[in-house]
Amino acid sequence: MTPKDILKETAKSKPANIKQKKQKTVSALGVVFTIIMAIVIILLGERIIFDLNKAANPIVSEYTTNTGGIDYYNASLSYERSGLSQAKIYYPTNQKADYIMYKLLIHSAFIIPVFLLTFLMYYMFNVKKRQPNWFVVTYGYMVFAFWMLFHLLIEIMVVISYQFPNSAIYIILGVLVVIFTSLTVFMQKKVVNKNNS
Repeated sequence: MTPKDILKETAKSKPANIKQKKQKTVSALGVVFTIIMAIVIILLGERIIFDLNKAANPIVSEYTTNTGGIDYYNASLSYERSGLSQAKIYYPTNQKADYIMYKLLIHSAFIIPVFLLTFLMYYMFNVKKRQPNWFVVTYGYMVFAFWMLFHLLIEIMVVISYQFPNSAIYIILGVLVVIFTSLTVFMQKKVVNKNNS
Protein backbone atom coordinates (compact mmCIF):
# COMPACT_ATOMS: atom_id res chain seq x y z
CA MET A 1 0.00 0.00 0.00
CA THR A 2 1.39 3.37 -0.97
CA PRO A 3 1.11 6.29 1.43
CA LYS A 4 -1.14 9.16 0.33
CA ASP A 5 0.02 12.77 0.43
CA ILE A 6 -2.76 14.36 2.47
CA LEU A 7 -1.37 17.90 2.06
CA LYS A 8 -1.69 17.81 -1.72
CA GLU A 9 -5.22 16.49 -1.55
CA THR A 10 -6.53 19.00 1.00
CA ALA A 11 -4.66 22.11 -0.11
CA LYS A 12 -6.62 24.40 -2.35
CA SER A 13 -4.75 26.49 -4.82
CA LYS A 14 -5.29 30.25 -4.65
CA PRO A 15 -5.60 32.18 -7.88
CA ALA A 16 -2.39 34.16 -8.38
CA ASN A 17 -3.96 37.18 -10.05
CA ILE A 18 -6.56 37.97 -7.39
CA LYS A 19 -5.32 40.30 -4.67
CA GLN A 20 -6.90 40.17 -1.28
CA LYS A 21 -7.84 43.57 0.07
CA LYS A 22 -6.80 44.36 3.59
CA GLN A 23 -9.63 45.95 5.44
CA LYS A 24 -8.94 48.83 7.74
CA THR A 25 -11.17 48.35 10.72
CA VAL A 26 -11.93 51.63 12.40
CA SER A 27 -14.37 51.98 15.23
CA ALA A 28 -16.90 54.80 15.20
CA LEU A 29 -15.94 55.72 18.74
CA GLY A 30 -12.29 55.90 17.66
CA VAL A 31 -13.26 58.40 14.95
CA VAL A 32 -15.19 60.51 17.47
CA PHE A 33 -12.26 60.48 19.89
CA THR A 34 -9.89 61.41 17.06
CA ILE A 35 -12.05 64.39 16.07
CA ILE A 36 -12.10 65.58 19.68
CA MET A 37 -8.35 64.99 19.98
CA ALA A 38 -7.70 66.96 16.78
CA ILE A 39 -9.73 69.91 18.08
CA VAL A 40 -7.92 69.84 21.43
CA ILE A 41 -4.50 69.65 19.76
CA ILE A 42 -5.40 72.53 17.43
CA LEU A 43 -6.42 74.67 20.42
CA LEU A 44 -3.21 73.69 22.21
CA GLY A 45 -1.12 74.55 19.15
CA GLU A 46 -2.80 77.95 18.78
CA ARG A 47 -2.12 78.73 22.41
CA ILE A 48 1.51 77.57 22.13
CA ILE A 49 2.26 79.81 19.16
CA PHE A 50 0.61 82.77 20.91
CA ASP A 51 2.70 82.20 24.05
CA LEU A 52 5.87 81.65 22.01
CA ASN A 53 5.29 84.99 20.32
CA LYS A 54 4.67 86.62 23.69
CA ALA A 55 7.87 85.18 25.16
CA ALA A 56 10.30 85.35 22.23
CA ASN A 57 9.26 88.38 20.16
CA PRO A 58 11.67 91.21 21.00
CA ILE A 59 9.21 93.89 19.83
CA VAL A 60 6.59 92.95 22.46
CA SER A 61 6.64 95.70 25.06
CA GLU A 62 4.14 94.23 27.53
CA TYR A 63 1.18 91.93 27.85
CA THR A 64 -1.92 91.68 29.98
CA THR A 65 -4.27 88.92 30.98
CA ASN A 66 -7.34 91.03 31.79
CA THR A 67 -10.47 89.06 32.46
CA GLY A 68 -12.65 92.12 32.83
CA GLY A 69 -12.70 95.64 34.16
CA ILE A 70 -10.69 98.52 32.75
CA ASP A 71 -8.73 97.73 29.60
CA TYR A 72 -5.20 99.04 29.24
CA TYR A 73 -4.93 101.66 26.48
CA ASN A 74 -2.04 103.61 25.09
CA ALA A 75 -2.19 105.49 21.78
CA SER A 76 1.40 104.57 20.85
CA LEU A 77 0.80 100.82 21.33
CA SER A 78 -1.13 98.36 19.24
CA TYR A 79 -2.22 94.99 20.53
CA GLU A 80 -3.02 91.48 19.44
CA ARG A 81 -5.47 89.39 21.42
CA SER A 82 -5.42 85.65 21.91
CA GLY A 83 -8.37 83.84 20.40
CA LEU A 84 -8.51 81.50 23.38
CA SER A 85 -8.30 83.93 26.29
CA GLN A 86 -8.35 87.59 27.22
CA ALA A 87 -4.54 87.83 27.03
CA LYS A 88 -3.22 90.69 24.92
CA ILE A 89 0.24 91.41 23.53
CA TYR A 90 1.15 95.08 23.18
CA TYR A 91 3.76 96.35 20.74
CA PRO A 92 4.72 99.83 19.49
CA THR A 93 2.50 100.87 16.60
CA ASN A 94 5.42 102.34 14.68
CA GLN A 95 7.18 98.91 14.77
CA LYS A 96 4.28 96.86 13.44
CA ALA A 97 6.25 95.56 10.45
CA ASP A 98 9.04 94.28 12.69
CA TYR A 99 6.52 92.75 15.11
CA ILE A 100 4.75 90.88 12.30
CA MET A 101 8.05 89.61 10.84
CA TYR A 102 9.34 88.34 14.20
CA LYS A 103 5.96 86.75 14.86
CA LEU A 104 6.11 84.96 11.50
CA LEU A 105 9.64 83.70 12.14
CA ILE A 106 8.73 82.46 15.63
CA HIS A 107 5.59 80.71 14.38
CA SER A 108 7.41 79.10 11.46
CA ALA A 109 10.17 77.88 13.79
CA PHE A 110 7.48 75.95 15.67
CA ILE A 111 5.05 74.95 12.91
CA ILE A 112 7.44 73.61 10.26
CA PRO A 113 9.23 71.11 12.57
CA VAL A 114 5.88 70.03 14.09
CA PHE A 115 4.52 69.41 10.59
CA LEU A 116 7.57 67.37 9.61
CA LEU A 117 7.46 65.31 12.82
CA THR A 118 3.75 64.66 12.34
CA PHE A 119 4.30 63.57 8.76
CA LEU A 120 7.12 61.28 9.95
CA MET A 121 4.77 59.77 12.52
CA TYR A 122 2.12 59.25 9.82
CA TYR A 123 4.68 57.57 7.57
CA MET A 124 5.99 55.32 10.34
CA PHE A 125 2.60 54.11 11.56
CA ASN A 126 0.45 54.15 8.42
CA VAL A 127 2.81 53.54 5.52
CA LYS A 128 5.91 51.71 6.69
CA LYS A 129 4.88 49.58 9.67
CA ARG A 130 1.14 49.52 8.93
CA GLN A 131 0.00 49.47 12.54
CA PRO A 132 -3.82 49.43 12.44
CA ASN A 133 -4.16 50.65 16.04
CA TRP A 134 -2.58 53.97 15.03
CA PHE A 135 -4.48 54.62 11.76
CA VAL A 136 -7.16 56.89 13.21
CA VAL A 137 -4.87 58.64 15.69
CA THR A 138 -2.35 59.66 13.03
CA TYR A 139 -5.15 61.23 10.97
CA GLY A 140 -6.02 63.43 13.96
CA TYR A 141 -2.42 64.58 14.18
CA MET A 142 -2.30 65.20 10.43
CA VAL A 143 -5.41 67.40 10.71
CA PHE A 144 -3.58 69.39 13.41
CA ALA A 145 -0.40 69.66 11.31
CA PHE A 146 -2.26 70.86 8.22
CA TRP A 147 -4.28 73.33 10.32
CA MET A 148 -1.07 74.82 11.71
CA LEU A 149 0.47 74.94 8.23
CA PHE A 150 -2.65 76.67 6.94
CA HIS A 151 -2.32 79.14 9.83
CA LEU A 152 1.27 79.84 8.81
CA LEU A 153 0.30 80.37 5.18
CA ILE A 154 -2.36 82.89 6.24
CA GLU A 155 0.25 84.74 8.29
CA ILE A 156 2.59 84.77 5.29
CA MET A 157 -0.17 86.31 3.15
CA VAL A 158 -0.68 88.98 5.83
CA VAL A 159 3.02 89.81 5.81
CA ILE A 160 3.15 89.90 2.02
CA SER A 161 0.20 92.25 1.94
CA TYR A 162 1.72 94.49 4.63
CA GLN A 163 5.42 94.43 3.83
CA PHE A 164 6.47 92.82 0.58
CA PRO A 165 10.20 93.52 0.17
CA ASN A 166 11.42 91.62 3.20
CA SER A 167 13.62 88.60 2.50
CA ALA A 168 12.34 86.34 5.31
CA ILE A 169 9.17 85.75 3.32
CA TYR A 170 11.10 84.25 0.43
CA ILE A 171 13.07 82.02 2.76
CA ILE A 172 9.97 80.63 4.49
CA LEU A 173 8.06 80.20 1.22
CA GLY A 174 11.09 78.47 -0.29
CA VAL A 175 11.28 76.08 2.67
CA LEU A 176 7.57 75.29 2.34
CA VAL A 177 7.96 74.63 -1.42
CA VAL A 178 10.85 72.25 -0.76
CA ILE A 179 8.91 70.48 2.00
CA PHE A 180 5.75 70.00 -0.06
CA THR A 181 7.65 68.96 -3.19
CA SER A 182 9.64 66.38 -1.24
CA LEU A 183 6.60 65.02 0.58
CA THR A 184 4.56 64.79 -2.63
CA VAL A 185 7.32 62.96 -4.52
CA PHE A 186 7.95 60.68 -1.53
CA MET A 187 4.29 59.70 -1.14
CA GLN A 188 3.81 59.25 -4.89
CA LYS A 189 6.86 56.99 -4.98
CA LYS A 190 5.33 54.84 -2.22
CA VAL A 191 2.03 54.57 -4.11
CA VAL A 192 3.77 53.61 -7.36
CA ASN A 193 5.92 51.02 -5.57
CA LYS A 194 2.87 49.60 -3.81
CA ASN A 195 0.90 49.33 -7.06
CA ASN A 196 3.80 47.70 -8.91
CA SER A 197 4.32 45.00 -6.28
